[in-house]
Amino acid sequence: MKGAKKANEDELNLLHQLIAKDLIKKIKGGEATVQEISAAIKFLKDNEVVADITTSPVLPQLENAVVTVGELPFDTDGEEDAK
Repeated sequence: MKGAKKANEDELNLLHQLIAKDLIKKIKGGEATVQEISAAIKFLKDNEVVADITTSPVLPQLENAVVTVGELPFDTDGEEDAK
C-alpha cells in the first residue's frame, strides 16, 4: 500500500463510533460472541473508560445487590477445626 493516504481524524472518529455502536447492538441483542464481548472490554480499557460509582446511576444498584461476606450461608466454625 505504498502511497496510501492515512485516515484523517474524522474518519477515525467515525470508525470508533461504528465499532462502539456495533458492539452495543450485539451485546444488547444477546447475540455477541465471547470474542466480541472480550473486544468490547478491550475497547473500553483502551479508551480508558472506567466506572465511577459517584456518577453512574447503575453502580449503586449493583452495590446494593451485592451480598456481604458475613451474609453468605457458610459455616465458618468448621474452618478452624480443619486446620
